[in-house]
Amino acid sequence: MDVRRKRPHPALRSVLRSFEERRATLGAEVLTWPLTARPHQIIDIYLGDPFQLRIDGGRLQTAPETVVVGPQGSRRIQLSMSGEIHVFNILLQPAGLNRLIGIDMTSLVNEGITARDVIGKRAVLLNDAVRSATDFDSRVAAAERWFGMMLDDGAPQDGIDQTSRLMLAARGRVRIDRLVQRSGLSARQFQRRFTSQVGLSPKLYARTIRFDAALMAHRSEPAKPWTRIVHEAGYFDQAHFIRECHALVGVGPNQFIGDWDNIFSPDG
Repeated sequence: MDVRRKRPHPALRSVLRSFEERRATLGAEVLTWPLTARPHQIIDIYLGDPFQLRIDGGRLQTAPETVVVGPQGSRRIQLSMSGEIHVFNILLQPAGLNRLIGIDMTSLVNEGITARDVIGKRAVLLNDAVRSATDFDSRVAAAERWFGMMLDDGAPQDGIDQTSRLMLAARGRVRIDRLVQRSGLSARQFQRRFTSQVGLSPKLYARTIRFDAALMAHRSEPAKPWTRIVHEAGYFDQAHFIRECHALVGVGPNQFIGDWDNIFSPDG
């Protein structure tokens, strides 16, 4: 798998985390992996063959040509890919999409929805601009111009926007009660606004960040003992991590870690 990655222009980093592009020729080979609980908001533009997915054991579906993928809580989704893989990924900040278009992010939790149904007609402009570009750098430039236009009309940054990015930077290892105190909101107001702007509740968001961080650590250092990984990720012990696997993925780690090694892991 050939992977290219680039950070956005500094003026856009309040809404964007990174751009990525992945290419591979699989032919008839099929790779499958579970989409585990994770905090990311992503716009995927398929320039080659689209992915297919199976939700909660249902029928196999083909992903839209350009899709907005919301944060994943605990839904069971299995992805598969084959043929010519060429996908351009746009990784957004936790409250980035809410800030740009004002969407209640709870509508995107555990979902991958055609971009036009989420963003409207302006999604066509993004799709066409990226597809007409000739290489990765020009695709990034085209996407940056589009996001710059969207940001001009978007809402200003607020406390939830900043808090959610702080939680991401701290890999979920934060005291939510302290974040509430810093926000100047009541606990109920903080919970309601955070959930609407990010999609997940503050507690579940922190859990998915921590869970994702543990999986990333295992993938980057597969020989590293799980006891160290889970401790560094903020779990009490392996039993705590195993319980989270069951809660967030539906199975224990031994039942999905091997397949999960195929997953596309955004790095913002």
